[in-house]
Amino acid sequence: MKQESGSGRISVRGAIALGVGSMVGAGIFALMGEAAARAGSAVWLSFLIAGIIALLTGYSFAQLGVRYPSRGGVVEYLVKAYGPGLFSGGCSILFYIAQLIGMAMISLAFGKFAAKLLGLGETDLLFWERLLASALIVGLAALNLVGAKFVSTAQRLVVLANLALLALFTLGLSTHADVARLSVETWPAASSILGSLGLTFFAFTGFAVVSNAAEDMAYPTRDLPRAMYATIGIVLLLYVALALAVTASVDGQSLTSSGATLLAVVARHNFGAIGFHVLLVSAILATVTCLNGGFFGATSITYTLAENGQLPSRFGQKIGMSSRGLTISAALALVMVNFLTLTTVASLGSATSLLVYSLVNFGAWRLLKGGGWHRVAILLSIVACLLAIVVWAFDTFQTSPGSFAIFLSFLVIAFVAEGLLQRYHGRKILAQEHWETS
Repeated sequence: MKQESGSGRISVRGAIALGVGSMVGAGIFALMGEAAARAGSAVWLSFLIAGIIALLTGYSFAQLGVRYPSRGGVVEYLVKAYGPGLFSGGCSILFYIAQLIGMAMISLAFGKFAAKLLGLGETDLLFWERLLASALIVGLAALNLVGAKFVSTAQRLVVLANLALLALFTLGLSTHADVARLSVETWPAASSILGSLGLTFFAFTGFAVVSNAAEDMAYPTRDLPRAMYATIGIVLLLYVALALAVTASVDGQSLTSSGATLLAVVARHNFGAIGFHVLLVSAILATVTCLNGGFFGATSITYTLAENGQLPSRFGQKIGMSSRGLTISAALALVMVNFLTLTTVASLGSATSLLVYSLVNFGAWRLLKGGGWHRVAILLSIVACLLAIVVWAFDTFQTSPGSFAIFLSFLVIAFVAEGLLQRYHGRKILAQEHWETS
């Protein structure tokens, strides 16, 4: 097959580094314990299933990225698949909401880790967590407005340091492992394991950023799929190995009751106070750098949506070294941080991401031709995401009806907002012009 060439500014290794850096960070530090509270000693299996769903969906993203190389990513694929209109516009806004949820989750994780490190609020822990989370959002938003370059530089260093730390931590824990703790007899009911997918999948959602690099690759047809599969594969192996090591090195009570600080608790149990504090500091740095990346992503999305008319033009107005979209996104994330819990936010983020990814997968089925394994892989990606959503909806409706209601309200908000923008801001005309010239 003839290779189409791009700018060549991003190599396969560079794209892998970008993807792994977007996936491995605050999520795994916070979500391992939250997922273990549901899946118990089978939490590694939950990560494995979530990773397989990510691999299947990554195939669709890689193929769409080759066909439509664009930094617009998901937004571009939705418009290409469904055309400009209420449906693709509402889904794009829902994707933006998913980014806001991710920012709120990262901020709440920071609040938990920082409060634990500082020994704050044994009785008023939620207050301190939300206060610290809010302070982080405000502080990083201010830094982005003045254009502090050192944050971006530090981000790359922290990602590399955290990868090394988690790898060493996993190897270290393996020397303390008790394989009996992994026995099938210790697993909870299948419904609990599957119910935890709403948390474990969220730790994989950053892989979509790899497809955005297609137009900057020398040979995207060859390089993008390699980068996508390698990225998800590396993260999948790390997550499953870490989950196995954690499960085998701590008692069942600590595994299911430590929550977001599970990794730090396990570090203290096996390596003493030094291990405990190192894990907490690492987790705090991971949340800071991840949230900074979240601000960058949300600002890019709001700028693109405002340019296409899918959000009001004020989202794209320049403020300092950024745009008004950053300040609006920060304000919306603050609302979520102060009214939702970490578990709820992570569950909602996973559900909204799964829904959008399902639509992208179905869009790949409509847009991409071919037969054999190519079609089977796309079909499997559709089925896997839809089944995960059904499992999440059934489990959440039973165990947390409030979270289920919030998810439905996000759907309504996304499409009502899009309908109002079409009617009062001429979004449909702007989108049609974009469609014809893209």
